[in-house]
Amino acid sequence: MTGAERPLVVEAEPAFRTAHANPYNARLYQTIAGDGCLVRDLSYVRLATRRVDIVHLHWPELTFLTGRPWRVLARMMLFRAALRVARLRNDTKVVWTVHNVASHERRATPRLRAMLRRLLVRHVDGLLSLTEGGLATARAAHPQLADLPAVVTPHGHYREDYDFTAPRVDARARVGVRPGATLVVSVGMIREYKNIPELVRTMVASDDPDLVLAVAGRPSSSSLAEEIRSAADGDPRVVLDLAFQSDDSLATWLRAADVVVLPYRAIQNSGSAVLALSADRPVVVPALGAMRELQASVGADWVRCYTGDFDGDELDASVEWARSIRPEHPSLDRLDWPGIAADTVAFYRLVRDGTPMRPPVPVPESVRS
Repeated sequence: MTGAERPLVVEAEPAFRTAHANPYNARLYQTIAGDGCLVRDLSYVRLATRRVDIVHLHWPELTFLTGRPWRVLARMMLFRAALRVARLRNDTKVVWTVHNVASHERRATPRLRAMLRRLLVRHVDGLLSLTEGGLATARAAHPQLADLPAVVTPHGHYREDYDFTAPRVDARARVGVRPGATLVVSVGMIREYKNIPELVRTMVASDDPDLVLAVAGRPSSSSLAEEIRSAADGDPRVVLDLAFQSDDSLATWLRAADVVVLPYRAIQNSGSAVLALSADRPVVVPALGAMRELQASVGADWVRCYTGDFDGDELDASVEWARSIRPEHPSLDRLDWPGIAADTVAFYRLVRDGTPMRPPVPVPESVRS
């Protein structure tokens, strides 16, 4: 920030309040605050009564469409009213980081979802995306927003948010996995689209006695948890830790692993993949969404992209790939937070004041037509 630039006031949804569930937002805004910005979690009262330069949205479906229909409607109406006052008082701008074009879980009624879409189309002033492909997909899904200023700011790493110092042998002792086993791990909140029951069935069908699969995370429903247990069929090579994982538990499972497998049926970006890389563990993902971009950024030694189903052949190939020689740490320079924060603040100023930051990301002709 130069001497002529006043500090920006940013209200983000969310900023810091979700740090216990995912450190991504809190780390981003801690770093942005270090650049001289004032950052707070979004308050409709402050938005209407105090100076706010930027409102930064991340997951509008979670923000606005959670709860009973009357609450959803009231929330959107309050936000729209507060934003109208803020625009008149301060010329407040709205930016949206489009993490996923479509939510993995459908929320609210079709009428309320359409209302949210209209709210975004009418009030968003700039788009951020974690990848080039994600930005192109967002523009195609929301052609009314295709001509807005836009920038790509990658998903930052988690190296400063978890303790990844435990040696593999110590981590394995903590989770009860023998040192000589080949440990495949899948961690994080378990939802239907993540395809974990099929991963378990693929593991059970394997005849490799030295292979162990660990699934660590809380399923989104009791029926999904039961499906996973049924798929395991009592196989002692399948370790199920179907509960909320503390930061220490997540770090321990990752440090114990030989390879992390995320066999998702649908994916655009993946914080779980970045988390695995932050723990210096190779990760296997489907060749969907932005996973090829992640592979190009970090290297094919660390990110394996597969096509089709994650079946027995792919399990064998992934394990063989994981055993190959690679450096001790992946290069995550492009995922360092200071550069991401600097680009984000520069984008805020571009949207707020028209201050140039870099050549704009081109709008594909297919989106314009």
